Amino acid sequence: MRHVRLLPVAPRPFEDELLTSWQCRVACRYSSTPAQIEVWLGRPPSPMRASFQARDFQPNKDMTWRWARASRLTERDLQRLALCNLERPEDCYVTNPLDRGVCPVCLDADAEKGGDHYCRRNWAHVEAAVCQEHGVALQSTCQRCFRCCLFQFRNMPDGVRLVCPSCTSAISERRGRPPRQNRLLESMSAIGKAIDGKGFQLDTVIAASHFLWAPQPHGLPYITCLGISLPYGRLPPSSTAKAPLSTLPLAWRAASVEAVAELAGLVDRREIGTVPPFAHEVFRNFRGGEREHAPKNIVATAQDESAELKLRTDDDYRRLALALLKSQAWKDMPSNTGRKKNRAIGRLMSRALSGG
Repeated sequence: MRHVRLLPVAPRPFEDELLTSWQCRVACRYSSTPAQIEVWLGRPPSPMRASFQARDFQPNKDMTWRWARASRLTERDLQRLALCNLERPEDCYVTNPLDRGVCPVCLDADAEKGGDHYCRRNWAHVEAAVCQEHGVALQSTCQRCFRCCLFQFRNMPDGVRLVCPSCTSAISERRGRPPRQNRLLESMSAIGKAIDGKGFQLDTVIAASHFLWAPQPHGLPYITCLGISLPYGRLPPSSTAKAPLSTLPLAWRAASVEAVAELAGLVDRREIGTVPPFAHEVFRNFRGGEREHAPKNIVATAQDESAELKLRTDDDYRRLALALLKSQAWKDMPSNTGRKKNRAIGRLMSRALSGG
């Protein structure tokens, strides 16, 4: 018979909580870490970020048995938190906690109910850039000190709170709720349904994500030619990653979600879209294994360094500009200045130059 120690106080896991989130909530009550708790329970230490597969996706049974006994739970109570129970492929989750986001509005709601902050399982989905319940962008950066870091659980008088390890402030949206990200939420929901439905749509989503981060002849990924604003900060990993969306930082995934949904045909954007017509054509060639036949107006063929850049005449550019100023899309342009308007102008210019 195996013997384990007992933890005097251990909160119950929430229905939609990540297993590692629950373990961190338990450990912080003892000013400890899950790895230190496991050593105390007689199990060899394993870092929290060492293996997403063994901790959150398909947890090690010896680990869950020890945690369950020590917390006076059944092993089934913890095994049900495993992400493999959601019948999604492992590649459809963000494996690094640093690359996920949290919804501060959800965390505020947890506090208002008198409970702990906790991390939802759906925040680990590859398409998760917006909170499905509140429609606001997920955050991976402290809104007080603006540092991007892995938020930590800390035991406070009113409950366990997620805090910024740099400035120790609790993650909250008390300064005013951000606007709803309806368009991004639409794309995110469409991708989620495609992944859960599997089949042809899932294959198309995977192909679209690979296409966005595949290198063009000159080396930059195709996402850079869509005319959208790309985030600052930590650069994405290599474009050769097996599942690009699962390895991207939150801001870069948010920039990819709309384009993936449009390329995969999951959303119908009759107004100004994120993806210009020429990119749809290249994607079709990409899926057919014909990347070398990309249209000439995307990039100069870098494989021939002596190739000249083929420009239109000044009169051609003048006619395109005048046609653009007379179009209905220009008349419907947002009157305010800033990034939103610049993005809309960039998409119009890309569409005009590509003949769309």
